[in-house]
Amino acid sequence: MLGSDSDLADPILLAPRPPAADRAPEQRDTLDRFLDGICRTVGALAGCLIPHDDRAMGAIIRPCGFTARNDEARAALRVLLRVEVELSRRGYGWVRDAGAPDYRGLAVETPMQHGAGHLLLLFARDQLEEDEVIVQVLALAPGLGAMAGAMHEVTVDLALAERRHRALAAALRQSECGTILVRADHSVLYANPAAQTILDEADGMELRRNLLRPERYQDVVRFQAALDAVIAPPIHARSGRSRSLMMLLERSGAQRPLIAVIAPTGCTSGDELEGFDQGEAAAIVYLMRPECRAAQGLEAICHLHGLSPVETQLVSHLVSGLPLGETAAQMRIKPDTARTYLKQVFAKTDTHRQSDLLQLMLRYQRAVRGDFHFESA
Repeated sequence: MLGSDSDLADPILLAPRPPAADRAPEQRDTLDRFLDGICRTVGALAGCLIPHDDRAMGAIIRPCGFTARNDEARAALRVLLRVEVELSRRGYGWVRDAGAPDYRGLAVETPMQHGAGHLLLLFARDQLEEDEVIVQVLALAPGLGAMAGAMHEVTVDLALAERRHRALAAALRQSECGTILVRADHSVLYANPAAQTILDEADGMELRRNLLRPERYQDVVRFQAALDAVIAPPIHARSGRSRSLMMLLERSGAQRPLIAVIAPTGCTSGDELEGFDQGEAAAIVYLMRPECRAAQGLEAICHLHGLSPVETQLVSHLVSGLPLGETAAQMRIKPDTARTYLKQVFAKTDTHRQSDLLQLMLRYQRAVRGDFHFESA
């Protein structure tokens, strides 16, 4: 085998380059580590994976994975990266350049889902003096190229999934509704900032041993039963539409109850329960405080409708729940003047009643999320 002591000996012991005293350890992603394993398998000193992008027209070479035993091998591989690669019918070709006379590169075709590419492995010239070694390397090359291409696709898919995950997490962070993902064993998997605030303040719901616990004991029993009903519904209830459960949870003091909604994730119905992963989200718990407060972005919404600053101030007071008379007092204007402004607002927003105006503003405010400074565009 290529890995025996009688073949390539020392070059097989491919060790990662130790960081210098004044340099932080190199960050290596999954594909870099995978290429490191390929290099160890064949005794290569360095390696990289290069996807072919027809849009780049060959003008720019961007390795998407890179590993090297030492700085000298790294420099030699970069020299060979500039050499035009010609692959044989068997899917490989040797790469040489006067800028790295002591090294040879082996380019191996790597089929990929979205095009093609090649794997470039670097060897010292004296490693390839024996024909038997070359035969062994070329025998392994097609399989290594196929694995590298498949690994590239996996890393691309993982990177895409990670970007989607970050985008979804950002959307949840901006939501003013507390959102909690719960596992099948009722433990908490994720809580967005709005939910975390409620749990930290123990405002009708708290977190104990990573389990959600309502403030009152009576609510604890009802809440746990509701979670079970959503996560593992009875067999007779599994057919048809999935159901969500809503309940009110008492809070300390004279505050209105906390609103809790328990909804299924859509992944725990029917036979899927038998093989359900305990680490996955099994239910979604929404927590909402009933306190009425004006949402962000109202000024921008009013500006989009062409409202003046005074009219915007009027709408802001009305949305906060003040009647027109108290709004006029807050603005230090006469009630008749407030009515005149309100009629102007009706005309600009194409509404005819105060209730219609408030509903319109509240509907638009549903799109306003997050701690940002909103402006009309």
